[in-house]
Amino acid sequence: MPEDVLQVEERQRLTQYLSEVYEFSSGDPRDRHSLLRTAGLTRFLGGIALNGAPRTVAGDLMERLERFGELPDRPAYHALGSLLSYLLTLGELPREHAAFFAALIVRYSLVNDPAYISRLRAEHGIAEGAVRPPAGTSPPRADAQTPLDQEGPVADAIRKLGLETVIPAEDNFLDVYLLGGAMYTAQAVCLIDVPTGAKATGFLVGPDLVLTARSVFGDAGEVEQAVVRFDYVSDAAGVAQPGRAFEIRPGFVCESPISELDYALLRLEGRPLGDAILEEDLSLMEMVRRGVHRGYLELAPRLIAEGDRVNIIQHPLGGPLKVVMTQNYVVEDMAESSVRYVANTMRGSAGAPVLNERWEVVALHHAGRPYSLAAWEGAERLKGSIIKINEGIPVRAIVEDLRAKGIDGILP
Repeated sequence: MPEDVLQVEERQRLTQYLSEVYEFSSGDPRDRHSLLRTAGLTRFLGGIALNGAPRTVAGDLMERLERFGELPDRPAYHALGSLLSYLLTLGELPREHAAFFAALIVRYSLVNDPAYISRLRAEHGIAEGAVRPPAGTSPPRADAQTPLDQEGPVADAIRKLGLETVIPAEDNFLDVYLLGGAMYTAQAVCLIDVPTGAKATGFLVGPDLVLTARSVFGDAGEVEQAVVRFDYVSDAAGVAQPGRAFEIRPGFVCESPISELDYALLRLEGRPLGDAILEEDLSLMEMVRRGVHRGYLELAPRLIAEGDRVNIIQHPLGGPLKVVMTQNYVVEDMAESSVRYVANTMRGSAGAPVLNERWEVVALHHAGRPYSLAAWEGAERLKGSIIKINEGIPVRAIVEDLRAKGIDGILP
């Protein structure tokens, strides 16, 4: 039976905070559509007019989510909890907003995962108890011990040797979501081979649209002879597979100079993932399970903050596709047209997608750059030593540039 969960004041405050999230305040229905899909709320897309004023759309959405209850396909989540837990993964929330979202999740048991709730309590200093019991059966505690963990020869040996279960410097336990996301994303990443010998990485942002670095091309004439290659990967024996080659239509769809945003939007003669494009909205993991693809990667105009982890899928030195993930960090909050991070890249990596832990494209890899004092200090705090500081162009800047030029409508 649908029920109201929040108090009136909480509902009003939540509606206001949601209307200030970038995807709502931008006024673009596609941004709002993308947010709901990524938050696992595709079932609500058909019943909401996404082109209204930010607070109007936010209020309509809040009412629907609050009264819907637990999600049948995600029983650990109340519909409202699905949205709030997703928003908490974004680095751009004001501290006050994040604390309020976390408090609502804890107070009303909007996510049924004891370990997650404990983490929210610790991160946001939440002491109050829950006033609403969670639905369904609680999942097993992540820190639960079996008898084997507590006693026996193995446990005795561990205690005697003083072995640790987690290396303090880096947690090497990866959620399977990361692996699935890497495989999904890699399908849309390509090598760009220019006749001059220059090589770069690019990625699909539409069924036949590739985004890459403008600096790889000397002039528009080089586009006509360039080749884009998908599925250029090594097999289990380490042998490079030729992949699938596509030609580029002459000229740039849109570009920004190297001295500004250094991006080039190209149109291909064909759709590399065209046979797999879906008519329905599915979560990333559901698409991985079904072996299907949306046909492109979505641009996510997120704020990128110091300490955020990023993943980069690239063609270093123009070789087979590689991925670097989990130990790469943003070293200072993004500027208007740049963001810096510690990551392993090489020549040929320019134009690669820089992705957050949810496999959303948040920046376009640009190049290694001289680091500022703030970047150096940020890297020391996060890594303890300097490997290499790289620079990317925030997706937010690229999307706003496309809007200013009046051609953002070409993106899905």
